[in-house]
Amino acid sequence: MRRTFSEEIKEELVNVPFGSRDEAIAELLGFIKARGDLDVKSRHIVFSLHSFAASRRLLNLMKYLSKPVSEIIVEKSHNIKKRYIKITAEYSESFMVIEPFFDVALFVSFLRGLFLSGGSMTNPRYHYHLEINLFEEETLALTKKSLKDFFNINAGIVELRNTRKLYIKSIKDILVFLEAVGVQRKLEEIDRIVTERKVIGDVNRTVNFIEANAIRTANSTARQIRAIEVIKENMGLENLPEDLRRVALVRLKNKELSLRELGKKLNLTKSQIYSKLKRIIKIAERFGDVK
Repeated sequence: MRRTFSEEIKEELVNVPFGSRDEAIAELLGFIKARGDLDVKSRHIVFSLHSFAASRRLLNLMKYLSKPVSEIIVEKSHNIKKRYIKITAEYSESFMVIEPFFDVALFVSFLRGLFLSGGSMTNPRYHYHLEINLFEEETLALTKKSLKDFFNINAGIVELRNTRKLYIKSIKDILVFLEAVGVQRKLEEIDRIVTERKVIGDVNRTVNFIEANAIRTANSTARQIRAIEVIKENMGLENLPEDLRRVALVRLKNKELSLRELGKKLNLTKSQIYSKLKRIIKIAERFGDVK
């Protein structure tokens, strides 16, 4: 089965070295906040993960912190293409002692845990969007504030019927986020995609401008020709002032030429040609609409 763009990022994050014990606990706290379900009676915590990469990282974390894992179950979800990996571990209050929102190193580790367990990113070839599912309103607010304080990342929060999400839509902010949590190799691919999209966007805008300009020019020329023909039918071109008559005759014989090219034939500037054709249209409008 083909991996998603998010899973490819998470595969890279699995190999990010653990820092200090406090940083490892902060990352584990990210897993808990996003996907942890505490059973108070049995003093166990159950993690329900969609990502096999995130599951490997969580197991490595527990091993690094010498926290025993009592059960690992892979279950089918409602979506046939997805699996739930349920990991049950002993709960320790020491998990919750770490406060990640006032130290950048702890916050980065916390973010990594959040993204691995509850985050996703759209393939940037199609859309710029990174999001993290979180249920606790307070954690959401603190995460959003710390993203701004530590990295100047602008994140938004949306509340849905069954969950809350923190999201980032600026590609610049997404790149800063990914670099902070430890993504390196995938950043190069994203940079390349962003550059390609920019080039394609610039080309498309240029083509659209040229096409729109060509349509405007064609419509303008057609209106000029129509005005000259209206004058010819209703009063005769010979009754126009000499300077306008000369322009009208040259335009009739050279319908494909631009204003600049007409000006060269008559030894006039583009602005002078435009002004005289505008006067011709005004005269033609006396006999009705000139479209």
